[in-house]
Amino acid sequence: DAVGRIADRVRALASTAAYLARFGWTKGQPWGVEVVLPRGFDYALTGERIKKSPSEWAAMGVRDTRGARVPNHGRASILLPAGARGAAFMIFNNFHVIERYNTADAYVIGVGHLSDRIAGAPRLQASWPRGDRNLRFSEKQEMQRLLTRNGYNTQGVDGIIGPNTIQAIRGFQRSQGMVPDGYASFEVLRRLR
Repeated sequence: DAVGRIADRVRALASTAAYLARFGWTKGQPWGVEVVLPRGFDYALTGERIKKSPSEWAAMGVRDTRGARVPNHGRASILLPAGARGAAFMIFNNFHVIERYNTADAYVIGVGHLSDRIAGAPRLQASWPRGDRNLRFSEKQEMQRLLTRNGYNTQGVDGIIGPNTIQAIRGFQRSQGMVPDGYASFEVLRRLR
């Protein structure tokens, strides 16, 4: 019956809100904001380990997709889920709260962007790279082995593209004259082979 379905939805929303609150959701803070990086941006500054205030990012030329400074919602990182050729996001602590449920960046961006769209926000502005594909687990392991063999230590072969592997990829990309965005692309793997 309709009343029962509505009640189920309300309980689901209340449960989700309680979950988010329990893990530190900050009311009024976005999960993230799509941003545009300026020409000459230092891609070594991207990644979840580097946090700066939105005003510090703005001083480097980082703007939202309308060209405005991102409001101060607390310290933030720049995330490049598809490397330098894809969308860029300034992510805040609420990103990490959603991440407690599922650590995949694509999941967090999907949930966050869906909630933004429900609230009336526009679709993402950047296009995603075409002709690129995600690496298979075995290819990620191969990449880690090859990076380490070439002097870019990933601190282990586990098939997980974490901070150590990202740093190793950046080092290799620099040596190849590539944009050092740390993105585990098939092109990086191809060059390592």
